Amino acid sequence: MKILPRQINNFLKDPPKDITAVLFHGSDLGLISERSKNLALFFNKNLDDVFSVSTITNDMLTDDSIIFETAAQIPLFNDKRLVLVKGRGTELLKPCKMALSSKLESCMIIVEATEITSKHQLVKLFDASETAASIGCYPDTKENIIDLAKNLFSKDGIKCSKNVMDLIATRLGNDRATSRREIEKLALMAGPNGTLNSEDIIKSLGDNTVLTIDKIAHALASGNIKNLQKELNKAWYENVHAISILRGCQNYFRQICFASYSVENGSSPVSAVRDLRPPIHFLVQKQIQDQVRRWPSKGAMKVVNRIQDMERFVKSGTIDERIFTNQSLLGICIRASRF
Repeated sequence: MKILPRQINNFLKDPPKDITAVLFHGSDLGLISERSKNLALFFNKNLDDVFSVSTITNDMLTDDSIIFETAAQIPLFNDKRLVLVKGRGTELLKPCKMALSSKLESCMIIVEATEITSKHQLVKLFDASETAASIGCYPDTKENIIDLAKNLFSKDGIKCSKNVMDLIATRLGNDRATSRREIEKLALMAGPNGTLNSEDIIKSLGDNTVLTIDKIAHALASGNIKNLQKELNKAWYENVHAISILRGCQNYFRQICFASYSVENGSSPVSAVRDLRPPIHFLVQKQIQDQVRRWPSKGAMKVVNRIQDMERFVKSGTIDERIFTNQSLLGICIRASRF
């Protein structure tokens, strides 16, 4: 069955007893990880319990029976065998199909698939099953971020105004793990029963991961090799994933493409950027306007397509993602004026 967005929270709090497998998929890797972990903890508070919990990684999926055989093992100290499966996409299809076609009962199979869309056969397999469910994990909306912040702040009695909440929401959202980490930093800064104002948010989140990626994308679009190398080094130091950087750069150039297309059809750069949806963060609006004057829409789209190809190479897992990302983005930066 397919779990709709409005049903996800209730499902994770109390999953139906007849469900024996759940697939998490989508573009927000942090949200996939968070939701799958929360569901796993529902069934076993100790995920290091080797007698009841098994983990299957991508390199183990060459054996089509691996998930079925693991899930069929009898747990020693728990009611259910918990099987955590971490993969990318197509390699999961046959092992999952074999497991779902068997009448497994005393188990819960939790699958993370990081490279598929809702149209993939794996998602359709789980959607069509009466004993399995699929959950899409996509970047948080403004409302999602505000709800997350309210929940975390309420634990320590932290107060802030609606405007401050709105400001937090504009700074975060590309990745749930990053958003949670940054909100926890704000809670630590405010302290128990503390208060946060706009200056606190700007000071704390001014250099967060989202804005770091924006700086990388801006240096890339500007052809500024020195700044690109500087911001990439900073991102690696902060343990930002290469995929997050590449997707951030894709979004940046996609915004340039849409705005440039509007300008080519009569809009002013200011109006074109102001009309972009979702709205552009106020700290980067001027940057995007400058890039719109520099980049034609076709040139920006060529970069979007090239970065999508880079993402596929990184996901293959056969290369050093940092070296590849550095070299590939440097190549685009050097040729920025020729697109």
